[in-house]
Amino acid sequence: MGKISASLMCSNPYTLQKDIQTLEKAKIDYLHLDIMDGHFVPNLGFSIDFIHSLRKTTSTPFDFHLMVENPLKIIPRLSLQKGDIISIHFEASYYLEDIIALLKTYECELFIALNPQTPICILDFIHPHINGINFLTINPGFSGQKLLPQTIEKFSYLKNYLCKNNLKHILIEVDGNMSFQNAKKFKEMGADIFVAGTSSIFPNKKLSKKEIQNFQTLLKG
Repeated sequence: MGKISASLMCSNPYTLQKDIQTLEKAKIDYLHLDIMDGHFVPNLGFSIDFIHSLRKTTSTPFDFHLMVENPLKIIPRLSLQKGDIISIHFEASYYLEDIIALLKTYECELFIALNPQTPICILDFIHPHINGINFLTINPGFSGQKLLPQTIEKFSYLKNYLCKNNLKHILIEVDGNMSFQNAKKFKEMGADIFVAGTSSIFPNKKLSKKEIQNFQTLLKG
């Protein structure tokens, strides 16, 4: 069964506490948190103080997506816990070796984020150090975008790359416009984790219990 990472960027802040309780009862696997600095992408995400407050309200693992220019400054402030995922962008990771060394001190999962334009060949140098790949089907920074058609072919190429190089243990998370139709397509192609947002469980920024159940059923099939 594929795992679900609920994108809190797509939630309604006025009902967030209630929504998290609903997600916990539904046994959602991760809470997806977008961290943005307004420089690496032209948008702002959740603050460090907000994340610390959120930790006190839930035991669900966090799935961090860092869209920032200097991950080394942010990572130590996230209060990472065992079972968390943290995705960093190759383009922003000028000190990648230092980031890898730092994250080894935590019991979390390191994912490398692949933008639609990021070549898969970067994995040649870093695959021994990562647990997974955050495969973006849209350009990073804003929710509500349409899936870029070329990412479907790129995903197939990625799967072939992992199989060819005996890297089937590396998980693939798909992030961006995971509608029911798109999630079904990527599940059939072999994705493992699905970031669920406005096109699935948060229609019109309102969490839907029915759509959570439908999405879970889809990933079971």
